[in-house]
Amino acid sequence: MTSHAHYGVDAPGVFRANLVLACLLGSAAIAGLAWPVLNPVLVWLSAGAAVLAALFLFLAAVMLWSSLVGKKRVRDRLVAALDLSGRERVLDAGCGRGLALIACARKLVTGKAVGIDLWAGKDLSNNNPEATLANAAAEGVADRIEVKSGDITSLPFPDASFDVVVSMTVIHNIPSRELRDRALREFMRVLKPGGRIAIFDLLHTSRYAEVLRGAGLTVWDIGHDRLWLLSGRTLIAQSKAAPVPADTKECELVHQ
Repeated sequence: MTSHAHYGVDAPGVFRANLVLACLLGSAAIAGLAWPVLNPVLVWLSAGAAVLAALFLFLAAVMLWSSLVGKKRVRDRLVAALDLSGRERVLDAGCGRGLALIACARKLVTGKAVGIDLWAGKDLSNNNPEATLANAAAEGVADRIEVKSGDITSLPFPDASFDVVVSMTVIHNIPSRELRDRALREFMRVLKPGGRIAIFDLLHTSRYAEVLRGAGLTVWDIGHDRLWLLSGRTLIAQSKAAPVPADTKECELVHQ
């Protein structure tokens, strides 16, 4: 089946601003250089405008590539590292239009992928639950996903309700370290014993690893990827499995 899912452009306001500035400066450079009587000052101003136009156009191109191509490559590596069996209940914290959510859902057979987001349009173009559900339908996984509105610093789910928690380029948008730490603690709260957390982000990843390790999880750094000219980092964290009850151990010894 041909996919017609569209996952949007990150920071659309910044992307548009770069394009507008590139067009304005480029137009000014062309007009200056086409002036009937050139003078050295006008030539230098026009050349400077042309250089700036090229810079803003380059930044817009980098943003577009990162949103449409680079993020998919990061997503594929992150989901592959989780090695899903198909039975998991997965939470995508800050799911946006479903880039990681739907990729996880494709791996599921009896499991479920749940996405939660505040649907901020400044972070992702056309960011709304309807767009996510439309993408899930286009990818053929509508029956395996569910979307909710909510804040990842206060997740509306019971303790130990997910086998896997995924979050891509989300936590750095939270303005304070205290709230970012709270989001990580919420991930751990809703994670089942023995469950896994997968995070890709552009900033603060050393702190994320510190918080997760401090809570007793084992953390692996599985790679760095450059998006939006920033070096992002993917972390996989594993919580400890629940201890086997003492009476279960005794029964095992008897049967041996």
